[in-house]
Amino acid sequence: WKPTGIMPPTTAEAWEEEFRKYKQFPEYQKHNNDLSMSDFQWIWFMEWGHRMAGRATGMVFGLPLLYFGFKGAIPRKLVPRMLGLLALGGSQGLIGWWMVRSGLDDNERFGGEGRVSPYRLAAHLSMAFVLYTVLFNTALGLHTTQRLMEMVPSAKLHRQNLLNRIPTSFRIASVGLASLVGLTAFSGAFVAGNHAGMIYDEFPTMGGKFVPEDLLNPYLEPKWRNLFEHDTMVQWNHRVLAMATLGGVTSTYFWSRLLVLPPNARMASHLMMAMSTVQVSLGISTLLLHVPVPLASAHQMGSLTLLTLSLWFAHTLRSTLPLAATATMAPGTTVAAAAAAALTVAPEMPKLLRAIGSDVVEEGEDEMESID
Repeated sequence: WKPTGIMPPTTAEAWEEEFRKYKQFPEYQKHNNDLSMSDFQWIWFMEWGHRMAGRATGMVFGLPLLYFGFKGAIPRKLVPRMLGLLALGGSQGLIGWWMVRSGLDDNERFGGEGRVSPYRLAAHLSMAFVLYTVLFNTALGLHTTQRLMEMVPSAKLHRQNLLNRIPTSFRIASVGLASLVGLTAFSGAFVAGNHAGMIYDEFPTMGGKFVPEDLLNPYLEPKWRNLFEHDTMVQWNHRVLAMATLGGVTSTYFWSRLLVLPPNARMASHLMMAMSTVQVSLGISTLLLHVPVPLASAHQMGSLTLLTLSLWFAHTLRSTLPLAATATMAPGTTVAAAAAAALTVAPEMPKLLRAIGSDVVEEGEDEMESID
């Protein structure tokens, strides 16, 4: 592994030399001893492209961060988060190297199979999802703050009134749902790391039963290792978590139908329900078709898409800042601005909405239609 990477071979002799190096490692000796040169080149470019994409991502984030930092354009409260994201990105590269290194050690994993450690694979994937989650939430927060600054006070009042009516339990459920989506994706890393999708290519049962007979490997000690290393239990865990996620999304969706939500929250709820159905369908199809790589990749991307929607959904339910701190005296909104200036605590908003009249409320409703 080199921080600067290497350029792809350009001659037949150079490719033969790279292939010769690959043949020295357990992956080739145990799994790919009939690999052709064209197949090896495909693997090589996939690995090289992934590494280059990771380095490019670091530069795309790090260089502008350095520039805006020197310009003093980053708010002081945001500096620790930006530096934390930069550190997470750097650690992700180190974890990737640590993961790949495990595949070079023939005794790394239970059974001595020539593949990377499922624990390190799960750590690498989990760090990627954590990094993505923090980046996405940061972007959402900045975008929402900007939109709130651009909204007329009456629209802010209307938005806050809708948010105040949402039960706290529903907000907690949305965060719990996003966490469940992330946990299910984490379990999928162990499915990939153990090649657990290659067994029990049937659904909804496993060997004709909902709880397979070989759920536990009696020879694997300590017993907790079954959760992460025994193929049957790893696949069963992922199935259970996937069904729990689908059930959670479905119940949250129908619960949301009973509530008055902001337009963006309603849209997120619809998309999350649709995507969870697509994701489960992708997972079942991947299993029944014995894990074709394109379908498995689509399933992995589906998990990230569902996580994105669940994070967005939870974000749309968050309370906004007090209007007294964000309202602007825009021309033509004197009544709404007066109400916003008088507003100091969120619980008073319903009273103010009734007091300022239906004309201001209608104005806010029109403005809310433009909020994503």
